[in-house]
Amino acid sequence: MWTPALGRDLKGIKMDFLTTKGIAASIEKIIRNANDFIVIISPYVKIDKTYIDRLLEAEQKNVEIILVFGKEDMRDFEKDKFQSFQNINIYFLANLHAKCYLNENTALITSMNLYGYSEENNREMGIEISRSENYGLYEDILKESKSIKNSAEEYNLWTTRDCNSNWRDDRYYRYPNYGYCIRCREKIGLDTQRPLCNDCYQIWSQFGNIDYRENYCHKCGKEITGWNEAIDYAHPLCHSCWSNSDFF
Repeated sequence: MWTPALGRDLKGIKMDFLTTKGIAASIEKIIRNANDFIVIISPYVKIDKTYIDRLLEAEQKNVEIILVFGKEDMRDFEKDKFQSFQNINIYFLANLHAKCYLNENTALITSMNLYGYSEENNREMGIEISRSENYGLYEDILKESKSIKNSAEEYNLWTTRDCNSNWRDDRYYRYPNYGYCIRCREKIGLDTQRPLCNDCYQIWSQFGNIDYRENYCHKCGKEITGWNEAIDYAHPLCHSCWSNSDFF
């Protein structure tokens, strides 16, 4: 079978065909087995506790989580489910219709949204692709997923989406929506160009010493007490957050 859209001959490529229950199991497996990143592309999101628990387990392994949704704003009760996450990046794309789930080893293209109603009431289909068995096809899916993410607008859980807001500088796509003041650990918007809360910034700006040692990692909030690594205005991330911040 020849598929002009992909420009790839699919003859001989091994893929697993899944129906509704198999798709749900595949999504959970993709989340559970991730070690580097998880990408969820779903126009509609109404996520149940099982997936939230699996995503929290992934976050504890320092897995980067990318969620792209669309069509309409996220309801408050859905926003609340993500408030405890430290390492999730959420994006909104108004014309999103694709549904795709992947980690560093497996990709799933399906008709199913990450929506409990779909699993319980709809007839769905999907195709699961292994990176090790179908490297080229997996890379096509990964490339398009990155393109979708880069076309989307960063979404802030703490505000209502502004349809007319400008897209932000690319550095914001590499980190979660919030971080910590590197001096007092107050929760603030994550911006490596200004990693201090307003009060601490006013004090810091009197001297403006970008090398002055501070106390906390701007991304994870970990206290930095030793001398093996230093946090300052110019370098506000700990070694772990810096090295693990750009999987996707």
